[in-house]
Amino acid sequence: TPMFTLFPYTTLFRSGTWILFKFQENTTLGRDESRFAKLADAKDYCKLHIILHYVATLGPDIPIYTIGKVGNDDAGNNIIKMMKQARINTDYIGVVEDVPTLYSVCFTYPDSDGGNITACNSASNQVEKKDIDNFFEKISDENVGLVLAAPEVPLEVREHLLLCGRKRGCFNTASFNSSEVPFCVDREMLRYIDFLSINKDEMRTFMQEFGCKNIQDPYECYLQMRKFNPHIIVVITWGKEGAFVFGEGQKMKVPAIWKKAVNSAGAVDCYMGTLIAAFLKGIPIFDNSDGVGIAGLAALASSIKVECKDTIDTQITLERLLLCADALGIQFTRKIYHNFFGIERVY
Repeated sequence: TPMFTLFPYTTLFRSGTWILFKFQENTTLGRDESRFAKLADAKDYCKLHIILHYVATLGPDIPIYTIGKVGNDDAGNNIIKMMKQARINTDYIGVVEDVPTLYSVCFTYPDSDGGNITACNSASNQVEKKDIDNFFEKISDENVGLVLAAPEVPLEVREHLLLCGRKRGCFNTASFNSSEVPFCVDREMLRYIDFLSINKDEMRTFMQEFGCKNIQDPYECYLQMRKFNPHIIVVITWGKEGAFVFGEGQKMKVPAIWKKAVNSAGAVDCYMGTLIAAFLKGIPIFDNSDGVGIAGLAALASSIKVECKDTIDTQITLERLLLCADALGIQFTRKIYHNFFGIERVY
């Protein structure tokens, strides 16, 4: 059984540490502007927990580990409790005194775009390289798995994690906030990332750092990234317009499955988590030979998620995905039915 390592752990949680405002108009909030917005009644979870939930629910039955730190407060205790309930190993999550669990203020617009302001002086900022080393010292070198480095743990620590993963032959996955992109490019971190998931704003920031004049071209962004790593797989989510998938020198645009959004927060993480779950079940990134492929599968999952007010839709299961696909007339590839859903379909 392969070992599946996903860390560092990031703390973005609702219980006293997270609030979501919904703007009533699409005009971007100005620098000096004050505006009324609706305070949403929704549950939020840390970014990595959101991704891992779908890996644990939809992926193979293999160990899932997290590394990170939370504050000694109600929010931190709740995070650990909920991660355990999702069969995620929390033995390597430390509890920090006198530093709170990370706090974030999130906002969305009616057209489903949005963002967040996240505290940089939280327990997540206390994660160190030695925490990564401590984990790998206790895990046998013969175990090879998948590593995920996601915000809001310090970039130097996430870089160290990816380097450790590369030395052990792991499949390295990552995501970055726009503000982190300059560091990523300057340190050439793309050289040891196998799968990168970013949104359109993060893509534009990458293009600016690459010195490109046209910062709106997803394929050009991929070509620039291939200069660092010719084998990198890149997914660029584009809101309600869908996503772009690049890898193996190929490109694909995947349309969004339109649903009236109750809360789009967590949809991109759902997309990424579904892709990772499919990777782990042996689904190739480009295989649409006899039906809808892996990117369409992830699009279906994220379209279901936006109908849920919380950032994790706990009702997304293999069975529900199948039912929704059948209702929409979506026919997946034979490999997805066999490897991902564990069934056989006669065409």
